[in-house]
Amino acid sequence: MPDEQQVDSRGEARQTFFAKQQLIQSTRAVFRQLAGVLRNASLYPAAHPFLLSSAEKLLTQVNDLLVMRKDVAFYMVGGELFFETNAVPIDQSLATLMEQFTSRDVGGVIFKPGLTSEEIIRFAYLMNNDAKFFADRTKVEEVMAREEITHIVIHRVLLVDKKTGSTIKEGTKKTTEVFMEAIDTVKDMAESVHKDKVINMRLVNSTVQKLVDNILQNRDALTGITNLKMYDEYTFAHSVNVSVLAISLGTYLSFEKPQVAAIGVAGLMHDIGKVNVPLEIINKPDKLTDREWAMVKRHPIEGALLLADIPAMTKLAMVASFEHHQHGDVRGYPRIDNMVQQHPFSQIIAIADAYDAIIAARVYYKVPTPPDQGVRILLQKRGTVFNAVLVKAFVNMMGIFPVGTVVKLDSGEVGIVMHQTGDLMRPRVLLLTKFDGSEKENPGAEISLLEIENGRPKRSIMGTIEPTGVGIDIKKYLE
Repeated sequence: MPDEQQVDSRGEARQTFFAKQQLIQSTRAVFRQLAGVLRNASLYPAAHPFLLSSAEKLLTQVNDLLVMRKDVAFYMVGGELFFETNAVPIDQSLATLMEQFTSRDVGGVIFKPGLTSEEIIRFAYLMNNDAKFFADRTKVEEVMAREEITHIVIHRVLLVDKKTGSTIKEGTKKTTEVFMEAIDTVKDMAESVHKDKVINMRLVNSTVQKLVDNILQNRDALTGITNLKMYDEYTFAHSVNVSVLAISLGTYLSFEKPQVAAIGVAGLMHDIGKVNVPLEIINKPDKLTDREWAMVKRHPIEGALLLADIPAMTKLAMVASFEHHQHGDVRGYPRIDNMVQQHPFSQIIAIADAYDAIIAARVYYKVPTPPDQGVRILLQKRGTVFNAVLVKAFVNMMGIFPVGTVVKLDSGEVGIVMHQTGDLMRPRVLLLTKFDGSEKENPGAEISLLEIENGRPKRSIMGTIEPTGVGIDIKKYLE
């Protein structure tokens, strides 16, 4: 890829990420200001300067978002706050406001063009009625019409119909099936190289497309599968894990679908050079000798050379294979003169590769590193070994407690992280009681750690538990 194209793609990735973060912060400010208006409306009359000032600030913030939109819509689902498709991080004041809304059966608020500060104040007084007032939705609508609240729309709390969700998913393969098919593809690739045959790129591209489609449908499920400890299949599972994590980060950064697919192929191929490293060295339980380590350090070069001979192979896959260990420190390899900055895709592959290597349970590791500790290690290395912006995006996507992490709660309960929320420390958790996978059939077993009770979080995470050590098969919960 020409230098100017590399600069453009790097700039686009950063611009997309920063624009998304800026939007989230703007929408968070709107909802926080709304909390201030409702609070002031409970304390002051309509003409009070404090109330008028807070309403004007909210109006200005809403109008800024309305410039490119037909409305500004917030939704509250399962203890989480969303603006469009973006999860909005919440603090204590926002959690209190969400509790006030949901207790009144309000699950969504939409602001429309033409809104005035006077209308905002009238809406604030309406929302400060007790919960019983909102039981009669017809009465609420009548009051809103009478008070001329016409540019604000409220919706009931969204109820998710699990039967409908099951119907939608009918005919699609389970996440674990897609994952295992990808492992078979990597095995096929390795076998082709060993037999000096051409890698089946049609199979590779088809496999990556399935991964992309699965992640677009449910990113959390497939990233959770990457936490499975696959001792026997580690070499192959690692390549799939890196592909999954890279695809997930690409979708999180709003890359175009062809770019996401390209980074998926690069992830699947990044370690192809290791097929030329003897298995006894790859799986050696002791420290490698200098000669053995030199052989391992050649795998990026070997990989790039192998990929260069494959028809229809993308140049990005070759670049990522060569660059994914060229970190910003002296331990990076292979070393070359006039070192240039890694391509953005190589930087993404490097982060995914490092994270999976950190949490992997190889046969010679006595204690696997928990996923949350893997996230913290990446954070320690941001800005030095790894691109700081991409690490931040990766952690925001994965959460401090990634999907599949088994956690101990301050309530004494044990749960498994199923989905992330707008708060990195407060994911959605499936409470475990039988430890056999059957809990996921109970709709009430999955709770959000954003839930508030008496103005405080109802539950919080105290620590993590290594699932294999206590006989928990996380695969049963992530299928």
